[in-house]
Amino acid sequence: MKKTLFIHDGPRWRDKKGNQYGTAADIDMFARYKYLGDKVEFVMRVVPITDQLTLINLNDYGLHINSIIPFNRPGLLKNYFKSKTEIINQVDSADIIVVRLPSTIGSVALKYAKKINKPYIVEVVACPWDALSHHSFLGRLYAPFSKNKLKRLVSDAPYVIYVTKYFLQNRYPTKYHSTNISNVVLRNIPTKNLKEISYRVFDFNKKIELTTLGVVNLDYKGHKYVLKGMATLISEGYDVNYNIIGGGDKRNLLDLVKKLGLTKMVNFTGKLPHDEVFRVLDSTDLYIQPSETEGLPRALIEAMSRGCACISSDAGGMPELLDERVIFESKNVNDLVLKIKYLLDKSNLMEQSKLNFEKAKDYRFEVLEKKRHDFYNKFLASINEK
Repeated sequence: MKKTLFIHDGPRWRDKKGNQYGTAADIDMFARYKYLGDKVEFVMRVVPITDQLTLINLNDYGLHINSIIPFNRPGLLKNYFKSKTEIINQVDSADIIVVRLPSTIGSVALKYAKKINKPYIVEVVACPWDALSHHSFLGRLYAPFSKNKLKRLVSDAPYVIYVTKYFLQNRYPTKYHSTNISNVVLRNIPTKNLKEISYRVFDFNKKIELTTLGVVNLDYKGHKYVLKGMATLISEGYDVNYNIIGGGDKRNLLDLVKKLGLTKMVNFTGKLPHDEVFRVLDSTDLYIQPSETEGLPRALIEAMSRGCACISSDAGGMPELLDERVIFESKNVNDLVLKIKYLLDKSNLMEQSKLNFEKAKDYRFEVLEKKRHDFYNKFLASINEK
């Protein structure tokens, strides 16, 4: 029986009884990696949680996470050697390793896997330079080191999967085999563009519904730029409402909402089940992904699959998804406002909806799964040759 380990920082969660919790994406990955081995386990940080209402009990699906004590911050470095020993033991126990980068745990695992010649695949899902350069002072200091570290790890990796088509490949190239496959899982794309009728009868005099999916406690998710753009639009006579879907501490955003006088125009939904997310998307007018850093965001692709007219910043791989006419310069509120106004024209609205709906079809589950299996087969064949 072959054992495959998926390794990443996570985190995932556990309750007081020791039950482990994750999301639907974890179950998708669990099934995905079973193509590589009969037994699949994860290696991640697992942190305590009290509210698991929107999460999935992973024990019910037979998925186990081997918990690693965090050591990814200066104050936690005392845990490094104990955690490293556990990571090494986990790598020794497996036949195949899948390492998602950037990841502190993944970096340790990958270095050891290379040392003992353990077969491994690398998944590159984000740019640490972008993420850390928008972080704290310590994050900005660490950003160049983290970028160079990822370059070295990916450069020598024999099999690499990128979630973008060009962006991450250009920054973190490998010398060997690679492909591009998004992590998004779109199983039920509607057969018809759901927005076609609603946009055709769109009333520009009614309240304009904006929506963003993204945790609210990470400043680089960029919600603040939409809020500031709303203030500008409202001052010009537009009637705008903003739905923010995502968990996390929203106090900082609430302060900004109050400061801008937008309390009645902003709806914090918190985390929502997937079907509820689609319900909000189906009733929204414009979807906006204003992040300062991204790989290839699942939320944006999901909004496109519902036929939403979308706007994104020019961060990360997002320009690979949308028409250049609806991409704004990251952090530039005035540019964002211009892009919103561009879409408040019925012909533009309908054109972008059609483009997005067709583009989303490239990310259907069956399309990506075939591409993934073809790459896995090449990887498995290389193991059998040794």
